[in-house]
Amino acid sequence: MAQMFVGNVYKSLFWGALVTYLMVILLNLKTFQMWPQVQTLYEAGFSINLKSIYLHPHGLRYTLVYPIYLVAELLQVSPDIILSLAVLAMCVMISHSLSRCITLHRKLTNIWKVNFFVFLFFAVLTLFMNGRLIYGLCAYSLMFYGLFLLVKDKEATIEKQALPACLISLAILFSSSSSGVAISFYAISFSSICIYLLYDFRQKIRIHYPVIISMFIFFLLYTPIILFLINKNLAFFGGGFDGFLLMTQHGMLNGLDDHLVFKVLCFGFTALLACFVYFYRNSLTRDPLLFFTAYCMALMILLSLFAFSILMMAFIPAILMTAFLSNRLSIIGKLFFERYLTSTHSIGSK
Repeated sequence: MAQMFVGNVYKSLFWGALVTYLMVILLNLKTFQMWPQVQTLYEAGFSINLKSIYLHPHGLRYTLVYPIYLVAELLQVSPDIILSLAVLAMCVMISHSLSRCITLHRKLTNIWKVNFFVFLFFAVLTLFMNGRLIYGLCAYSLMFYGLFLLVKDKEATIEKQALPACLISLAILFSSSSSGVAISFYAISFSSICIYLLYDFRQKIRIHYPVIISMFIFFLLYTPIILFLINKNLAFFGGGFDGFLLMTQHGMLNGLDDHLVFKVLCFGFTALLACFVYFYRNSLTRDPLLFFTAYCMALMILLSLFAFSILMMAFIPAILMTAFLSNRLSIIGKLFFERYLTSTHSIGSK
């Protein structure tokens, strides 16, 4: 009865926070603006087709947000308002995806509590961000949810296994909001799926090959866009190996010199990763969920050499790590407490 009451309290808090954020948007206290590249394309009457998606540097990005313009035209409102409402919806998607990820790893007594705190965290975080990065955060939350479902739901039918494939495919589209996020997402998600297949093959675990093949086809179709973005970024910095080195000045190396926030995030995420690996050092190779979380965090920190936006994506695995560590530390605390009670009881009996 008490758990149900607490659950209802957190459910009410979640909906209260959501309505509050909605009112902030409707009262124009916070509005996200369409980024200049897509706004320019929209005003120029840019047409969406395979050629424009594959050969224009902002083609896929424009395709991602084009439905916002359609809804804005239909409702006769500013696209910025629709984008702001989309940001709110993505905060809900992130909270739902991450809470489900935690549930897949361990049973939660109160999922609304996790939903509320995750939503509140990202709702506050978005107040200091532009609309582009929230797409990337949503992409990574969907990717984790898809990967966790692939790993845990082994006995599911092929229809249910199609859900993680759809989540990861949708996440690929969402990641295109930023070149740095798109490239990092491609590298992390593709390598994670390859590691998952290798793990299942070695453990002789059932694999739904039609689902995996469909995802690989989607990645294959996306590869030319990623190569185009990499080439564009290299060309912007002069090309060749010198251009590659200059790209690092755009990310971590530049941030560590000039930006306090970047320093705090970089060292904070690194410390969290070190603690996570230490406390789960005996479980990482046996539990794919723990391994994927640590692996993705490590790659994000490494790839943040090239873009600050990639480091911001590390908030997603950081939330999962914090949840997993809190569970681990609570178990350790209970063991110490039980040993303490046992020792005091034995001393008292003497």
